[in-house]
This record gives sequence, structure tokens and C-alpha cells, in this order.
Amino acid sequence: MFLTAGDLGADEWRASRSIDEENAEREMRQFVWCIPVEPSKYDVTALEAMELASRVSDSPKGIVPDDCLQLTAAIDIGKYQLHWVVVAWRVGATGVVVDYGVIRVAGSELGLEQAILAGLRQFRERVLDGWPVGGTTDEKRVPTQVWVDAGYMTDVVYHFIRGSDGNVFRPAIGRGAAQQYRQYYNRPTKTGSLTKYIGQGFHVNHLPSDRIFLVEVDADFWKSWVHERLSAPVGASGAMTFYRAQPHEHLTLVKHITAESKMEEFVPGQGVRTKWERMRRQNHWFDALYNACAAGHLAGARLVAEPSPPPPPKRQLVGPRVYRPDGRPWIDNDPNRAMTWRTY
Repeated sequence: MFLTAGDLGADEWRASRSIDEENAEREMRQFVWCIPVEPSKYDVTALEAMELASRVSDSPKGIVPDDCLQLTAAIDIGKYQLHWVVVAWRVGATGVVVDYGVIRVAGSELGLEQAILAGLRQFRERVLDGWPVGGTTDEKRVPTQVWVDAGYMTDVVYHFIRGSDGNVFRPAIGRGAAQQYRQYYNRPTKTGSLTKYIGQGFHVNHLPSDRIFLVEVDADFWKSWVHERLSAPVGASGAMTFYRAQPHEHLTLVKHITAESKMEEFVPGQGVRTKWERMRRQNHWFDALYNACAAGHLAGARLVAEPSPPPPPKRQLVGPRVYRPDGRPWIDNDPNRAMTWRTY
């Protein structure tokens, strides 16, 4: 209150020309402007659990919609429970969570490794039995891609995959800042002896020593993708919903989905980094759901239709400089003149 306008103007002038502009702005906010300092980390998650629980479709539980193009599933491995999700994909990657559930791990009775293996085999039987289509016919759909979390009990998961159809059941491990081992995802630039396929936010590696194909997933990318689908208006292309039920029935599921928050933080020397921070412990259905969505991309679900490849060039049977002995072109392309064929 005892400073003059000249003193304040001098402070503004020094702050605007400071080498450390951000630190000078914090000082001005605290001592001159009297406004809160902007945080360096922002929570950009806009999903609320109660709102998500009301995002229901017209399909009842366990029924695949008639217009389903792809059906995928994923399962997350835990010490006490296995959480699985099944997603049906319509045109424009419009997803419907048609079923989800929990398989108890009887570790105290069978031992942890054998209990998890038994739970995975139980899940495989459920998958191969399929889900009815439309609810009025005997037709059943079996997921074309089933991804199994391999970040925990890796050897058990690999053993299970080797005993299953490797084109359907695939081990998957998430890479990201919020993952267990905090290893960032490194996208390969080309395929080779190790990398056999590169998709959107994931790639498939061949591990000859384990005799499997491992899917490495960009967990941060696909978690953001899931939240974007759940933020889209219901009925819009690319929106994700849950099977028809009362909102309280989906409350546990949506709590798992909102157990992590997407944070944007400025890191000196690296720029703005996006990562997911776990707010609550129970996030297993969220992990299963983002793997099922990545599996949907491998199965063919697309938000935007990819352009078809250009047709191959027509093969020219006779070169343009091939002429008859009398100087005329070998093929007469004039439609008004009949072709005269001669043998030379």
C-alpha cells in the first residue's frame, strides 16, 4: 500500500525482462498481484464416476449387438482376482461393453501360480463358449482378439498362451509412466526380426526363446483413448457405453475407470509430459478395458476409415515405341477405324 506506481512499474518491467520468466511470474503473483500461482501440473481428467454409470446402451448384459463388427476381450491379472472385459465394436469404433466380471484366484488352496493358471483356463472356456448375438437367435460370437496382462506372473501367462490359440490369445504388457516398472513406451520405426507388427500405440514382438508373440502397449495413449471415448456424447460415432443396467450396477466398474487421473506437467528440458497417476488402488477393470480397446484396433475397429490403397498400375503388354514394318503403331487405338491384324 505504501509503494508508488513507479515502484510497481519497475517490478513489472524487471519481471517482463527476467531470464527465468516463469519464476519471475510466480514472484509477481505472490508479492505484487496477490493471485494464486498457477500449478505446474494440471489434472485434465473430466470424467465423473456417477455420470459414467449412466452411459448405457440398448443392449442387455451379455448380448452382442446385431451390428457388431468386431468383438474383443482382455483380462487383468491380480493376486486375488482376475478382472475381464468384453467389448463389441460398431461402425466408427463405437464400443459397447457387453460383459465384464471377476474370477477369484484360489491361491490359498492351489498355490498362487496354479490358481492363476486355473483362473485363466476358466476364462478361456468362457471366451470360447461365446456370447449370443441379438438375444433372439442361437448364433454366438467368439472374440477374435483376447489380450492377457503379462505384467504380473509373466511365466504363468506365457505358459497359458502357449497352450492356447496364439492368433486369438495374446500376452500384453503396458508401458507408461504410471505402470508398475515405470518404463516409457518406445515405438519402433520398422518391423524386423524382433518387431513383427506396428499398430496404433502398440506393437507385436516375437520372443523366440519363450515361443510367443508379446504385445507391448502404450498404456498412457490407450488410457487417454478410453477416456476420450467415454467423454464423447452417447450416440455419437466413437462413443463408448455399457450394457443396459441400472447405474448402481456399473458403479464399481466406473470407479476402476476413474481410479487414475491424467496429468500434464511441464518438465524442464523435456516440455509438457502427459502421464497417468493412480488415485485409488483398484484400477484393474481400467487396465483390462484399455487392452481390449487396443485389441479392437488390431481386430479392425477404426475411428476414421482408412483410405484404400491405390490400384496397381496396369501392365503394358506392348511398349509405346513398337511399330509395324510399314511404320504404323503395332496397336491402333483409333475407335473409328477397324483393327487390321497381320502376322509378320
